[in-house]
Amino acid sequence: MNALRLTVLAATIAYASAQQGTCEVCHLHYYHKDVSHAEIWGSDVSICKEYEHEACCTKDTVKKIDVNSKLYGDYDLDACGLSSSCKKFFIEESCFYECDRNVGKWRKHVDCDDAGEDNGWEIKGMPVKASYWDAWYEACKDQYFAWGPGGSYWDIPKFTTDSYRGTGHRGQRTAYTSCSKFSDTYKNGTMVAEVMWGGAFTYEKDESKAYVMTFPDGTANPNNALFTDKEYPRECAGHEVNLTHPGVDIITGNRVSYSEVACPSDWHKAANSGISERSSRGTLICDSDLNTAKTELVSGTKCKASGTTCPATCKALLDEVEVECFGMEFTYTPVGGTETYGKWNTDKLAWYDIADAERVKANKTDACDAIIDQYILAATPSPAGIIRAPLMAIMGFVVAALLVIA
Repeated sequence: MNALRLTVLAATIAYASAQQGTCEVCHLHYYHKDVSHAEIWGSDVSICKEYEHEACCTKDTVKKIDVNSKLYGDYDLDACGLSSSCKKFFIEESCFYECDRNVGKWRKHVDCDDAGEDNGWEIKGMPVKASYWDAWYEACKDQYFAWGPGGSYWDIPKFTTDSYRGTGHRGQRTAYTSCSKFSDTYKNGTMVAEVMWGGAFTYEKDESKAYVMTFPDGTANPNNALFTDKEYPRECAGHEVNLTHPGVDIITGNRVSYSEVACPSDWHKAANSGISERSSRGTLICDSDLNTAKTELVSGTKCKASGTTCPATCKALLDEVEVECFGMEFTYTPVGGTETYGKWNTDKLAWYDIADAERVKANKTDACDAIIDQYILAATPSPAGIIRAPLMAIMGFVVAALLVIA
């Protein structure tokens, strides 16, 4: 078995080198991996192959795209009958969204926070070539779809939605009561781009500044050369990347090192790697090196409020802690999935709790506590984070009491 794993690894590294693949952070969180790296999917995978040398998607994800486009649940895309020439555009969009790391630059929510909900999957305003949208429209304009009242992709009914059931069989226009021509819902390529996908994409006429959703297998991804000056968003709390072990073994769920996923040891130092200040810095833990920061947090001036105003120096201090106090792996369950990757190391959370408790013991609580609490909440693993806020004060007083006893 070890010999086989080494053979596969060697082949992966060779393939990645041949294709000039790179390892970069995937800043979307649906079925995406933490880091885009080379994959070997085999002959049983026939789609998304162009992304195999640097993929934010796994083979399992790609195979689900290929099974009647059932990646996102039971959306019945071709209930009314759908030609292969039309369906291929929906498949290419799924490959693009799940596999191309460039899509992460256009994540809608900077901190994955959507009115209190974890939303690291949505994108906004990503420019795609106008000619592609026009071709999509031409391929699908005479096809029939079952759209809901909103007319977006997510208004496609599900197999289990009885209210949309018609009298016909699957693949017939009467399979759903709402079967209608594509061109009755969308009048042109612009509407396909900007209405069907709810603002995720734009219809870009200047094609020198626009992405493609597919490209020839075996060639470099042309999207990598676009918007090189556009920064990736910061990594979201709970989705930080482990720099030394950026991959996940899909069979065991265990973290694997950079070498096992064919990344160079300094992959995270590349300008386009997508690393932000929240990335896990190897094996460092919160230890005595942060005693100065804790002293400042408890009794210094950087986190001393003036009335109801906490100075900006407090957040700057806590951001320094975020950079130094790492070494943990984060628990992550994809939206709509059941797999849980990684495990939580409580070093950072414990450091925050102790520092917070010492502020309570020293009677230093003030308006800056609200800022500190935000960092404690962000350091709390799910699902405990859901109930963290009501218990935060209790925890602080418990730790403070233990300190007094000690």
